[in-house]
Amino acid sequence: MKKLVAMISASLMAASSSAMADVYLGGKLGQTWLNDSCRAGEVCEDRDTSMGAFLGYNLNEWLAVEAGYDMLGKFTGIGLADDRVKAITLAPKFTLSLSPSVGAYAKLGGAYVDYGDESDYSFLAAAGLEFNVSPNVSLRTEYQVLTDINNDQTRAEANTVSLGVSYRFGAAAQPTQVVESRPVTVIEEVIVVEEIVETGPVFVNKTYDFQRLDSSSFAFDSVSLNQESKQQLTKLVRFLNQYPQAKVVITGHTDATGPAAYNQTLSEKRAKAVADALVEQGIQPSRLTWRGEGETNPIASNSTAEGRELNRRVDITIPEFDYQVKQ
Repeated sequence: MKKLVAMISASLMAASSSAMADVYLGGKLGQTWLNDSCRAGEVCEDRDTSMGAFLGYNLNEWLAVEAGYDMLGKFTGIGLADDRVKAITLAPKFTLSLSPSVGAYAKLGGAYVDYGDESDYSFLAAAGLEFNVSPNVSLRTEYQVLTDINNDQTRAEANTVSLGVSYRFGAAAQPTQVVESRPVTVIEEVIVVEEIVETGPVFVNKTYDFQRLDSSSFAFDSVSLNQESKQQLTKLVRFLNQYPQAKVVITGHTDATGPAAYNQTLSEKRAKAVADALVEQGIQPSRLTWRGEGETNPIASNSTAEGRELNRRVDITIPEFDYQVKQ
């Protein structure tokens, strides 16, 4: 067992320390029952409460390597005299994203099991659902089976259902970038004065550089614009009230996490939330055009957490227009 522990430790420590944002640690609690651990006619204790801990490393958005230590419980049966059964596990974890906050996963790997007075290598299979409740905390529900556990008297099978929680290191560091201090308000206006006819009225060509609302403007996986971001629209509202001929184009964007169809819908709803906020402040809906482009127009790489954060945004632009000034 010491050799397996050393192998697991070496494989996990091989990852660069700069990738700590992809390391997660968790624990679980559940129920374990043994199959084929009792002779016919005998009374056995083949069911008990189990607990465990796990450590993983995300290689990418759908593949991770996960090691665990499981205390499966205390049992009596063939080769077990009120003994504890423990296992060290190692397996790749494959995840299929069902939405930005829910994923289904499966694990196929191996285990080293202490079973009474004997120890044996076993096959491991597991399946479950994982729920992201925050950028760095997730919950999971899982079924795991360890097969072909041999103690020279019987070949048993250990089945476990459990609930677990995990913490992803580094993910909480993203908010420390102080998103609130970013310049998400209106960029300074650029005015170009062009005299169309020397003896006639003077027209001013008016432009307005776009305003960007970043991922901090919305709660996690939400389409509700927070109050601070609504207040950041005040200068834009003053501009629109001063120039009633100006019109607004609002475009929502997402990162590439989750299904493309879901991201398209989410971007449209977030763009509409900004349009609704402008209407609430007195802007006519006929002056507003909103749309969503989902994950199709990124401004950064979706392979990093920082890039995905930049891609979750709403851009506000005002097309160029002319207005007449008094002489």
